[in-house]
Amino acid sequence: MIATLALSMVVTFAPQAPEAEAQQPTAKEVFQEMLSRYHAAKSVSGTVVFEQAATSGSGEKRVVITTRLAVSKPKKFFIEQSRNPRDDVMPNSFAAVSDGKKLGYTVPKGLLPGDPPKLFEAVPDYSGVSEGMDAFAPLLLDRSFPIAVAFYNEYEMRLLTQELGSLTLLEDRTVGEQEAWVIKGQYIRFRRTANRPEVKIPIYFYVSKSYDLLGVVYEEGLMDGGVQYNIKSRWTVNFQRDVEIPEATFTVR
Repeated sequence: MIATLALSMVVTFAPQAPEAEAQQPTAKEVFQEMLSRYHAAKSVSGTVVFEQAATSGSGEKRVVITTRLAVSKPKKFFIEQSRNPRDDVMPNSFAAVSDGKKLGYTVPKGLLPGDPPKLFEAVPDYSGVSEGMDAFAPLLLDRSFPIAVAFYNEYEMRLLTQELGSLTLLEDRTVGEQEAWVIKGQYIRFRRTANRPEVKIPIYFYVSKSYDLLGVVYEEGLMDGGVQYNIKSRWTVNFQRDVEIPEATFTVR
């Protein structure tokens, strides 16, 4: 009470100092705080829509991979992915689910002897959702940064972040109905080799003022079979953190 009264007297009788403007965080601070929120989250649920368009002199080809996922730490998760349009060679769907004791995931045709449609594994005591992702990450249709963030798999996240530098904040944008920071970085798409110079491209991250990852975008040019392609890749992210997820979501079948 005494401290409160003393503070009140200072506010009443001392000359009023001008309010300091809120300091804008740096791009690195926004990025790190976004990651820390997902690290601390007890659960993550939502969707990722990956859209890729390849344009050349002969036209445009597009593919969309939609991911639905639910992660409940420490051990339970569900993820389902589908490709549109369907591909005649590559897998068009993937699913994995863990109830904390058993993990099951789909297997592409021709990968294993006998062509089992699914594999089932016991979940070790030490294994959490991050280690669960290690079991099936190479089989994902969209093995991307937003998926890794939801599972908070540091190895998968480093596949991008170790190639990332020069983060800067651009002008804020409205994404959907949310005001968002726009972070521009330089992405080392290809490391220098004896036959090729290092290739860096701009990459953009959209992060809400509540530190939700809303999207990732980059654009690049590639040569394939003598044809020059301009490829634009976009991930639209809609995650919720710390939400209740029905137990039936994690039923292993």
